Amino acid sequence: MRVPLSWLLDHVQTSAGAQKIADVLTARGFVVDALEERERIDRIVVGKVDKLERHPNADRLLVGAVDVGADALQIVTGATNVKVGDRVPIALVGARVFEHGRNGGGTKLIQASALRGVQSNGMMCSPDELALPGDFEDGILILDEDAPIGADFWSAVRFGGAVFDLEIPSNRPDCLSVIGLAREVAAGLGQPWREPHFPENAGSADAPIRVTIEDAALCRRFVGQAFTDVRVRRAPIWMTLRLQAAGVRSIDFLVDVSNYAMLETGQPLHFYDAARIAGGALSARAARPGESVVTLDGVTRPLPPGTPVIADGEGIVGVAGVFGGARTGVSETTGAVFVEAANFNGPAVRRAALALGLRTEASARHEKNLPLELPELGRRAAAALLTKSGATPSRIVAVGAQPGKTKAIAVRPARVNDVLGTQWESARMSDALTPIGFAVSGTSQLSVTPPYWRGDVADEIDVVEEVARCIGYDAIPEQRTNASPQTIDEGVYDREELLAARMAEFGYHEVVTLALQGSRTIAAWQRSGVQFWNEDLVTVVNPLSDEQRFLRPSLLPGILENAARVWKRSGGELRLFEIGHVFHVATNGSGAGGPPLPPAGSYEIEGVLEWPSLCALAAFDDADDGAYDGRLLQVKGEIEALVRALTGTEGSARARSRAYFHPGAAGTLDIDGHAVAKFGRLHPSLARAYELPERTYAFMLYLERLPSRAAPVAYRPLPRLQGTQRDIAVVVDERVEAGALMEAIRAVRAPAFESVRAFDEYRGPQVASGKKSIALAIELRKEDATITDAEADASIALIVAALRERFGAVLRSVP
Repeated sequence: MRVPLSWLLDHVQTSAGAQKIADVLTARGFVVDALEERERIDRIVVGKVDKLERHPNADRLLVGAVDVGADALQIVTGATNVKVGDRVPIALVGARVFEHGRNGGGTKLIQASALRGVQSNGMMCSPDELALPGDFEDGILILDEDAPIGADFWSAVRFGGAVFDLEIPSNRPDCLSVIGLAREVAAGLGQPWREPHFPENAGSADAPIRVTIEDAALCRRFVGQAFTDVRVRRAPIWMTLRLQAAGVRSIDFLVDVSNYAMLETGQPLHFYDAARIAGGALSARAARPGESVVTLDGVTRPLPPGTPVIADGEGIVGVAGVFGGARTGVSETTGAVFVEAANFNGPAVRRAALALGLRTEASARHEKNLPLELPELGRRAAAALLTKSGATPSRIVAVGAQPGKTKAIAVRPARVNDVLGTQWESARMSDALTPIGFAVSGTSQLSVTPPYWRGDVADEIDVVEEVARCIGYDAIPEQRTNASPQTIDEGVYDREELLAARMAEFGYHEVVTLALQGSRTIAAWQRSGVQFWNEDLVTVVNPLSDEQRFLRPSLLPGILENAARVWKRSGGELRLFEIGHVFHVATNGSGAGGPPLPPAGSYEIEGVLEWPSLCALAAFDDADDGAYDGRLLQVKGEIEALVRALTGTEGSARARSRAYFHPGAAGTLDIDGHAVAKFGRLHPSLARAYELPERTYAFMLYLERLPSRAAPVAYRPLPRLQGTQRDIAVVVDERVEAGALMEAIRAVRAPAFESVRAFDEYRGPQVASGKKSIALAIELRKEDATITDAEADASIALIVAALRERFGAVLRSVP
């Protein structure tokens, strides 16, 4: 949510700077993602154009006489949208304005000078030259008719200074409003809060529109009021500037009033053209089968049965709490409006917004189950703005549930201190809660009554949290404690720390992706033709958006999306990894012809299997090196190093294809017959779908199958005696893997054997069809003496015999 500082200061009496206020908001749980400092240019005043004549020496220039209060200035301008009587911002001599807006260049100093022989003592300013937010018509900014002549421009338009971009917690809909945030700022600064007092503004005439609620499960309260003598025009400049700084486009006076009142109070409103409401009645009900509505954007939207709607005598005129209908929308000809301030069922509004793909500022608030008291506050705020502009109000109509009394909560100060580790007096707790609207009484036991806008505070522990938040987490002293014995295994944390450190050593950068994914993720895999995990997806019952429809079945899609965003800026090499949990639908699998068994080490909660995983991606723009894929072996070596750190052994690799890997460049790493990792070169179609190079590799560790602690590291002295290396090349069936040959050699336990490594594979005219040659380097070394050639020959002979017996291998003869 974006909020201009000048708007907050309507309700807070303080001289604190923008950064101080940002710190206060962040400390109280409202993180300021960005603080946009907006420069207030000095020496800008309101001037009135008293006379405007053509320049004697230039056809495109005008000479104006401008009243700026204490003086009359002669100003030469080239603007064509100014006329006599207009009030405009004037940059006095000495002011420094922007040349083409804040981001369009530098600044220029206004000086007294002669333009084509006529003296000019100032400048009429455009919105760009003052760096005003939003879009305006070209030319000089025309101010409101009642702008005070000679007054400081920024004071006249009630704008200027910083704009906060805040993150509002989902349980604090009261702070989706300027009033709510101002209340928190005032409490955090220990300054007075100016509570807004909107008059009732009820007229003497009956409202021409009746309101009813047909489905109380969808609409809990409906408040309305009609206004005649309405004139559709441009909104006041001060309102336009505040809305546009808050990220809301200014449209016209009526639309802007509804948006302004919503942002100030937190209550969404809707304005109807009263003359277009058929039958003189509005009803809140559920949509019926086959019904649709043309919304304000001109789109015809079929409505699922049960969708909350507002209807008149001819049919549906809006999706309740989400978006209005075009038939009853206000226009340039509107002379009377009917203001709707209603309270809708939050989950129903959320489902409607998702089903229609219409998430609006109104639905974002309504879906949080706003308090029943808020519609009246929102109506009063809008009525104050409308009546001030000359509109005549009717009597108020209201139906539905009445606001009730808030229940008091018994709070034990001793319990507060026990939970927080503090020794605060009850008076201090009371002083912390009172400024944000809580009613507190008692000493040894407090009776705390939350205000109506704090529906999230229902129990004692909620009050404990509020006390900590309001006094400040920094005020909680550090204390040394003796931790009681616990059964939580810290090895899982240690394992993640070890793996993350090793990945960083290999040059990988850690990323954190959302556990919720959606249509965009599936679409990328569909483009590639690679099968997604559709059958195993854990779907969300009430997703917040189409991009959060299911829990991730793998870490790979999220890492691919991150890689796609940064690959072009990576310099030709990119390494990313993530450690997190993945989710599948639980099945009672047998593993033998039926659904697969769940992974060892996973756990099930309400039909959902969850287990930890590590996934990494490495992308390179190297040229292809033919059959020998050095990068694949490099990635395989990194996996072996990770597994060795946890198990003490690097395992054995074997080929195994997977849908998302290249058919000829994928495998698993096994220990004791169980796969602990999978790796491979990304399928070319999948790489292209994410605009990644063909030489993109990925691997995953089955963390649930690996120890939670690193294997003990045993000291091994450096060898004292020289060893020898014998290279052999054996011809085997082309289906035999190099890993199987090395595993068989280790199993021989030949005398003086130390290690084996496969370093070459050959297929060609020098070996028979269906055969291949694998070259192996065998290290031999004795502990107590230098190995002789005869001893080395004997060991190699044992190894060759074992390979011949198991694989039919024969030594390759080189011509």
